[in-house]
Amino acid sequence: MKPANAAGHWAALEENSLLWGIRILVWIYRLFGRWVFRLFLRPVVSYYFLFGPVARQASMDYLRRLGRFYPELGMDGGLWQSYQHFLSFGETLLDKIVVWTGSIDQSEVDFPNRQLLLDMIDQKRGGMLLSGHIGNFEICQAVANQRRQIHLNILVHTKHAEKFNRLLGGSKGSATIQLIQVTELSPAIAISLQEKIERGEFLVMVGDRIPVQVGGRTVPASFLGEDASFPQGPYLLASLLRCPVYTLFCFPVDGRFQIKLELFAEAIRIPRSEPQRREMLESLARRYAERLEAYCRLVPLQWFNFYPYWSRSSDDDAGQVAAEDKRL
Repeated sequence: MKPANAAGHWAALEENSLLWGIRILVWIYRLFGRWVFRLFLRPVVSYYFLFGPVARQASMDYLRRLGRFYPELGMDGGLWQSYQHFLSFGETLLDKIVVWTGSIDQSEVDFPNRQLLLDMIDQKRGGMLLSGHIGNFEICQAVANQRRQIHLNILVHTKHAEKFNRLLGGSKGSATIQLIQVTELSPAIAISLQEKIERGEFLVMVGDRIPVQVGGRTVPASFLGEDASFPQGPYLLASLLRCPVYTLFCFPVDGRFQIKLELFAEAIRIPRSEPQRREMLESLARRYAERLEAYCRLVPLQWFNFYPYWSRSSDDDAGQVAAEDKRL
């Protein structure tokens, strides 16, 4: 959530890098613990709320749409609700620090479908875990640490991940989690990912952010009552690798971390011909969006995409990426 940025592609907003604010908060947590951390969190979050008009307007827009889609939630997208949304995002920073420093208490994690994952590991059946920006995916490191055989390969926009790792003092996280930069799917990367699947490892991708590279492939899907752009990449990659796909989301409920693992597709086969190809991609994106909607209803302040999610076409977003990349 970069405070003084014009509306643009999510990659330009650097939401995981909160600049000097994160550095100070990490230092405070390491010296004094979480309660002192929370005392300092509010002024830092308040700064970004006040001086981040793009993120603030995006938050209010999301909350208004959510309130119209689920009237029972009573969400109106006002300033106070948006501020609470920002505070929820700030709390995830604490969760990230706790996880990446190895301080998480396993008794705080509820994982009802954990046996499904363990069965796949025992059978050496790899697959794709399709996640999103609900809650805090870093909690899945706690899953990896429960049994050393669980290997997660998280496909990331490395610019953000590397900055966050440096802020945590150079930590590379768990030995069973690998962050992989994938802006383009080259044959070499595809072969490497296929080998990981065959070894019983898991690939992790997010389904609610458009591609970083110029010209990245997207598909429209209805989300909270209006079409938004979703990436084609996860479904195309799953089809190429011929692996099962599961959705995996992690978020806090009543002070406990909930990990939700569900089968999305035993196999995805994308047709080569149009319009069947387009139709299937739109259907898959819509199915994903429906699951995203359900979790937004369950934890309305836990969806963190602080950029104009519905208002920009994929072509506009791609052009903005090119412009931003020249400045970064």
